Amino acid sequence: MAELVNQRIEGMINELEQMRRVELYDDEEIRDISRKRKEFEYRIQRRIKEKDDFVQYIAYELALLEDISLRRKQAKMFNKRQDIEYAIAKRVNKVFKQFIMRYQNDVQIYFEYIKFCKSVNFEYAISSIIHQMLQVHGDKPKTWQLASLFESKEKKNLDTARSFLLKGIHRHPEAEVLYLELFEIELKLSGTANDEEKEKYLKRAEVVWMNGMKNVPNLSFLFKICDLSLKYNNGALTNSIKEEVWSKRNHKEVWSYIASKELEGYHWREIDEFVDDENQFSKELNHFTTVYEEALQQFPDEKLCTQYIHHLLGLNDCICTENQKIHAVKQAWMYGHENGLLSNDMYAFGISFMKLEKEDYSQIIDTAVEKNPKHKFLWQEKLLLNKRNENVILSVLQQASKTLKDQDLLYLWNFMLDNVENDVVLKNVYKKFQSCESITVLSLKPKLLQKIYEHNGLKTARESYEDFIKTPPTQVELHKAMIEIEMSQEKPNLKCARKCYECLVQHHGKENIDIWLDYIKFESSNGGAKAVPQVHRRAVATLKADLVDGFVKAQTLSRLQ
Repeated sequence: MAELVNQRIEGMINELEQMRRVELYDDEEIRDISRKRKEFEYRIQRRIKEKDDFVQYIAYELALLEDISLRRKQAKMFNKRQDIEYAIAKRVNKVFKQFIMRYQNDVQIYFEYIKFCKSVNFEYAISSIIHQMLQVHGDKPKTWQLASLFESKEKKNLDTARSFLLKGIHRHPEAEVLYLELFEIELKLSGTANDEEKEKYLKRAEVVWMNGMKNVPNLSFLFKICDLSLKYNNGALTNSIKEEVWSKRNHKEVWSYIASKELEGYHWREIDEFVDDENQFSKELNHFTTVYEEALQQFPDEKLCTQYIHHLLGLNDCICTENQKIHAVKQAWMYGHENGLLSNDMYAFGISFMKLEKEDYSQIIDTAVEKNPKHKFLWQEKLLLNKRNENVILSVLQQASKTLKDQDLLYLWNFMLDNVENDVVLKNVYKKFQSCESITVLSLKPKLLQKIYEHNGLKTARESYEDFIKTPPTQVELHKAMIEIEMSQEKPNLKCARKCYECLVQHHGKENIDIWLDYIKFESSNGGAKAVPQVHRRAVATLKADLVDGFVKAQTLSRLQ
C-alpha cells in the first residue's frame, strides 16, 4: 500500500511545482497540501475503508480548486491551468471511480459524480456514468429520470431521452415522474415537427397520459399532466385532458384546481352556466369566484372556504384592483358566514377587518354564534361587545356553558376576568360564579379573588375568600393569593394571614411539604418563632408517612441557609 501511495504522491510533484512557480502558494502551503493528500491517499488505500474517507478527500480537492480560482482572479494570472486545475480534476475523477466501485449501491454517489463532471466540463464521461448507474440502480425511477434529463437538457437529444423513459416505464409502470417527463418530451417534439409528424407526436402524448392515468390514478398526476398540456397548448389534446379533469368534479380538489387555472386565463366552458355576468370583476376573477361558490354549494367544507379566501388575498394586481380584491374577499367571507363555513381563524380575520373599517358587526356576531356555538372566539367577541353590560355578560357565559368544552369555557371565563372594567359587573359575575357547578370553571377562584380585591378592596376580598373555601375544590393558589393580599398591606394583619395558613394546611397539609415550609418561614419572619416547633410537630403528624423524611430534610436545610 505504501508503495502505491508514494507512486501517487510522486505523480503530483509536477502539479505542486507549477503551483510554486506561478506563486499561487508558498513553500509552507505546498508542504501542507502534500501532507494532507498523502494522508487522504493512505486512508482510501487501507484495507478497511470508510465512506467518509472518500467524501473528505473529494471535498478537500474541490475546495482547493475553488481557492485556486479565487487566487487567480485576485492575482489576474491564468496560465498553467492544464498543469494545475486539469490535473486536480483528473485526480478527483479517479477518486470518484474508486468511490463508486467501493460503494456502488449508493445512488447518491452517482448524482454527486455527475454534478462534479458538469462542473469541470467532463461531459464526455457522464454518459458512461449514467449507463453504469442504470445497470446497478435501474430499480429506482429517479435514475431513469436523471438519464432522460441529461440527454434532453445537456445533449439536446430528445429521442435518446425518450428511449430512457420508455425503458424506465417498462420497469416502473407506476412511476408518475417518468410519465410526466415522457409526456413533456412528446409535446416538445410536436412543437418542432411539421404537421404530419406533429399529429404522430400528439397521438403518442395522448397514449402516454392515458396509460399514466390507468397506472397512476390520482388527481395530482392528472393536474400535472393538465399543467403541461396547457403550457404547450395543443388544441384537441388539451381539450380532452380538460374534459377528463371536469369528469372528476365529484372531488373538491378539482374545483380548486379549475379555479386557479381560471385566474391564469385557462377557461373551462362547462362553468359558463354558473357565471353571473353582473359582477364588476375582471373575467378571470369572475370565473374564479363562480367556481369556488359552486364548489362550496356541493362541498360545504370549512377548509375549502378558507382556501377560497386565502387565494383571493393573494391575487396579483394584474387580476384586479385593490378595491375589487377587498370587495371579493368581503363577498367570500360573507358567503362563508351565511353558510356556516368559517373557521375560528377566518372569523378572527373578518372581524379584525370590520374593526379596522369601523363597521358594526354585532348582528354578524349574534348570527355567527347561533350557527357556530362551539367557536370560542365568537363568544369572546360577544363578551367584548357587551363588556359594560353585566346582564348580557352573564347571559353570554350561561349560554356558552351549554355548548363549549370545559377548556374553552375556562378560556372564556379567563378572558372575561381579564377584560372586566366595571365593579358592578364583577359583583354580579361573582354571584353567578357562586352558583357555578363546573369544576373547570371553579379552578378560577384564585384569579377571581385577585380581581375582587383590585376592584372592591380588602374587606370584600376577605368575604369572598370565606365563601370560596366553603365550597370545594379549593386550590393551594387560592390560599396563597389571599395570603399575598394580606401581606401586601401597609400594616399586614398577621392574625388574618395566619388564619389563611391554617386553612391552607387544613385543606392541603397531608400531601404538600412546601406549604408547611412556607408556614414555618412566615412564623419565623413575623415574630412567631415560638410557634415554629409546634408547626413542625403538626407537619410531622399530618403529612403522609412517605413525605415526612423529605420534610425534615428540607426543614434542616432551610435552617442551615
